[in-house]
Amino acid sequence: MKVLIQGLGEVPATIEFAFEKEKPKVTYIICSEYQLRNIAYAAGYTEPNETIVRRAAERSNSEVIFKLCDVFDPSSVCASISEILRELKPADEIVINYTGGAANVKLFLGATAVALSSFLHVRIIYAIRYKDGTEIFKDYTDDIKGIFKKLFEFF
Repeated sequence: MKVLIQGLGEVPATIEFAFEKEKPKVTYIICSEYQLRNIAYAAGYTEPNETIVRRAAERSNSEVIFKLCDVFDPSSVCASISEILRELKPADEIVINYTGGAANVKLFLGATAVALSSFLHVRIIYAIRYKDGTEIFKDYTDDIKGIFKKLFEFF
């Protein structure tokens, strides 16, 4: 089963784009209550992020599960990630989108992706769509794993 894990920032465009590209069976989204309620007017949205995300999940036939936490508290973010990891199965195809969300969410999702990739099927993606229509979708799994391997050689 394809499982997508990602963060929600103040604008849901990253999540919408990842849904379109990946079409996961289940998606976990790490975010705060504020991020769910926020309306990204500057990006052209007129509804709360939660409404936008749920609609995008429906279009891609994905079940969406929000993991609410204090995105400014590393322990809270890690607790949410731990809850998600307990739900994963060894046969799952795990896709981690580290593009969106608060800095702590991005940091810990990236680190989790690298750690998991040593023993599970994990892809690490960067997926963003800008208001002007520019789209960037990259699978950085090999690049990021290689960078971390080089970093660990220094220690």
